Amino acid sequence: MLDTSKWPTIELDVLKEVHLDPKNVRLEIADAKVEADIIEDLFVNEDALGLVEGICKIGYLTHETPVVLKRRGKYVMVEGNRRLAALKAIQNPMLVPDFQARISAQASVLPDRTALSKVRVMVAPNQTEADQLIAAIHTGNLRKAWSPSRQAAFFQAQIDSGRKLSDLLVRYPTIDVRKFVFRAHIINLFKSVKYEDAELQDFLATKKWARGLSTLARIYESKEFLALTGLAMDTNGDISKTISDATFKDIATAIVRGMFEENINTRSLNSVSSPRYTQLMKELRQIVADANDVAAPAGGTGPTAGSGGASGGATTTGAPGGTGGTTGTGGTAGPGGTTGTGSGTGSAPTNEPTTKKAPPAKKKKPRNLDLGQVKAPDSYPEALKSLLGELSEVDVQKFPNGTFLMTRAVLEKSIKAFAEAKSIDIKATGNNQNGRVQLGHALNWLLDYVKTNGPTYLIQVIEGVRTGKLVVYTNSGDSLNAINHNHHFMVDADQAFSMWASIDSLMRHLMKP
Repeated sequence: MLDTSKWPTIELDVLKEVHLDPKNVRLEIADAKVEADIIEDLFVNEDALGLVEGICKIGYLTHETPVVLKRRGKYVMVEGNRRLAALKAIQNPMLVPDFQARISAQASVLPDRTALSKVRVMVAPNQTEADQLIAAIHTGNLRKAWSPSRQAAFFQAQIDSGRKLSDLLVRYPTIDVRKFVFRAHIINLFKSVKYEDAELQDFLATKKWARGLSTLARIYESKEFLALTGLAMDTNGDISKTISDATFKDIATAIVRGMFEENINTRSLNSVSSPRYTQLMKELRQIVADANDVAAPAGGTGPTAGSGGASGGATTTGAPGGTGGTTGTGGTAGPGGTTGTGSGTGSAPTNEPTTKKAPPAKKKKPRNLDLGQVKAPDSYPEALKSLLGELSEVDVQKFPNGTFLMTRAVLEKSIKAFAEAKSIDIKATGNNQNGRVQLGHALNWLLDYVKTNGPTYLIQVIEGVRTGKLVVYTNSGDSLNAINHNHHFMVDADQAFSMWASIDSLMRHLMKP
């Protein structure tokens, strides 16, 4: 067993008494002999300059002691070469000509750079034991890295204890503090939502949620999401947003539901052009648009309410006090008049023309199918997931027949994927023609399966699509075949939307094998 407690500890001059290891595994150059080449390699390929910055701004951390070994009468650094390279460069920036100006600029903030001229090291008894320690440090798991949420929680705890973001930026100059504090605020925003579904509320307390925070980051760090919600953090570390709490709740529910059902994850959101990301953003844009429609005023401005007295408190001449508006505290009435003191509810007469109420805005026709609740699980083929994403983006008003064709393909492929997930070969059940399974065969199999296994509410849905007897013709399987084979058959946008509405509940079920 390795026991480093017995290794002696000494202090060495970084320039004169300790040397970089030419056998260091970090080096890109093979078996470098000249120390100038070694230090240049560490700056070019191992970001030793970043360590110079950290030492100059924060200080030299001594919680981990470098390890040296004596070779041919000289001390060689076997563990801590990057630190030694940084310390050497701070003492003499000319050792790294290509980085000299930057090193000098960083070192200029040090009150006394000679304080870093010596380094405390442990002396390993031999190469074998030194190698054991190096392997344990660099290839083992002795130190567990903080998860993203734990990193954010550290800085959130700093904020909660009264420290300002500006203070943290000074205290931790080499760390992206703003990123971690912003992440913590976002996590807290999602946690603060009162979700309607208890299962979602419980989900936020699970390890599955914690493990999915990298997925959440892919969403809230995207420019499109930030522009949609207006989420931003000011210099004090306070979060603001341009949408209402109710709208954010709807957005959070859609995202958390996707994470809970596992159709939103790092694989499905592997880029901002992935079908699932595109579909999610469309869904979130619709949520915000719907909220804006509700919040918009219905029409024009009504007439101004009357004020008490004939002129809101002016002296009247031979006229009774007014009956409208807010309380009037009129002056003395003229002959035959009364002082206006009314707080009546009517509208005072006015010579100004009455503003006509604007007609209600014409409701825009939807342009895309709503696939918000139709999300393929990870186990389904990529071809189907891509097709669903493309279908969600098609402009139905512009391409109704293309939409109808894609709907047919999506339905057939979804049934086949559902059967495959159940380890069922539709062809082997007798539903085929010359060994080929088409939409009609898939619907026949699904009807038999649902009759046996449920849910029973889908029986009529499938019957309706399969035969067309329970619905209009354009919502039937025959029409889906016609759009694919009959060169005289066509549909309009309303029929395309109607077709999708008739299979929506069926599609949702097929996504949950």
